[in-house]
Amino acid sequence: MSAVHSKRKILVKEIERLKLENYVVDESGKRPIVISVVMPTFNKHDKTYNRTVHNIIDELGSLIDAGVVDEVVIAEGSRTPEGKPDFDFMEFLLACAIRASKTFEREVEFVRSLPEGKQRALQGRYDFSFRILNQVDQELHSIYVRNKILTEEELENLKQGKGANMWFSVPVTYGDIICFIDSDIVSFKKHYVKGLCRPILQGWYSGEGVGGDRSSILYTKATYVRRHKTDGKYTLGGRVSRLFGIPMFNLLAKHGIFNGLDSLSYPFSGECAITRRKLNELQFSNGYDIEISILCQLWKNYGIERIAQYDCGVFQHLPGGEKHADDMLREISMAMFYWIREYGLENRLPDMETLLEEYEKTANDMLSVYEKIVEENPPITYDEGDRRRDRDRIDRYKKIIIEGYELSKTNKPKLLRPWSDIKKQMDSRIGYSYHGLKAVLQNRVNKFTSNTILSYIRIYIDLSEEIIDRFT
Repeated sequence: MSAVHSKRKILVKEIERLKLENYVVDESGKRPIVISVVMPTFNKHDKTYNRTVHNIIDELGSLIDAGVVDEVVIAEGSRTPEGKPDFDFMEFLLACAIRASKTFEREVEFVRSLPEGKQRALQGRYDFSFRILNQVDQELHSIYVRNKILTEEELENLKQGKGANMWFSVPVTYGDIICFIDSDIVSFKKHYVKGLCRPILQGWYSGEGVGGDRSSILYTKATYVRRHKTDGKYTLGGRVSRLFGIPMFNLLAKHGIFNGLDSLSYPFSGECAITRRKLNELQFSNGYDIEISILCQLWKNYGIERIAQYDCGVFQHLPGGEKHADDMLREISMAMFYWIREYGLENRLPDMETLLEEYEKTANDMLSVYEKIVEENPPITYDEGDRRRDRDRIDRYKKIIIEGYELSKTNKPKLLRPWSDIKKQMDSRIGYSYHGLKAVLQNRVNKFTSNTILSYIRIYIDLSEEIIDRFT
């Protein structure tokens, strides 16, 4: 069963101590553990979203200055109508970072004010604490084509999608622990990152030689009570996890399928932390099923005992509409049945009619549980109208589950190659290495960030507030 680490005050000194007491051995010797945060963003031309992003960057800047986080990579997916990087939006992101972090502000000042700083930055030799990876950066794409990792056609399919954006971020981060957070979290607090990383740090074993480090906990997943603000009141959110993920994993476990995943309190949360070694072995999906696809792979390869949960408390994000939730569920259910088949568990499934009957009963039985959760978390409400809407959703979700089942017979998730496979490919070619590829990709992201700061936009310290005001 996956352990839940409860929300409590997590001191900066505790994380700092864990990072320094443990270590990683690389080619240069022992060094402290490095933590990277990756946040995918996309310009939605919406001031509510921009204010949310601003708040998250503000909190991350504090973590940078405190030494909890070593770098933040903003995996930026925006583009202009012509398909070019959206430099106006990146100007806003970097202005937020300057206001949020004294560390980043000093870095920008150094690069702008001294010739040697500018020269080093434009050569890609300066690692800013906030860096931008752009999903439509043509130079980045050229590196993948040149090294025969992706074709032009494959890259075209990766110019959109959160999963692809996260996948691109893996080799350019420096962290031994990578923490992924969404950019639409209204309630974001610093303890989210500290709480997600702490179980991995607590389970760390440093080892003696290169590559000897590991952790008893490979992956920490966020759990929370999700609330939505509608019509001036707070209602219970998390439709897809509450009404599909939790009841479905519960009933699958009764049939001996994915035993242990039923212990997850919020299976489809997007906030997580993972060790680099295990991250490299995962196949990311570029669809809505990214969370369930990661969970299924971790369950199969390492077991539920090496997955922890961190309780973030009451959580609020910017929700999508009902159609968005239905589209998500369709891909998620298709992926669920795909992984059941992939792992040879299909013979344990009951017939579809029985499965849907069990699902409907299990999901409806959970509604009384949500009533108790709401009682413990005012001012969230869950009245008869909310329960009626949930029962209608459950009825609708049954039809979508059938669609997902049928789709899984001829389709599979939009899975991307694991980075461990790419490492083998690069290391097997004479004159190439994965270490060299990582260095080239990191250099390109450094150049892109430096070029954005120095050439394309007006990121001066005294203009940052003006830029932020324009977007928020």
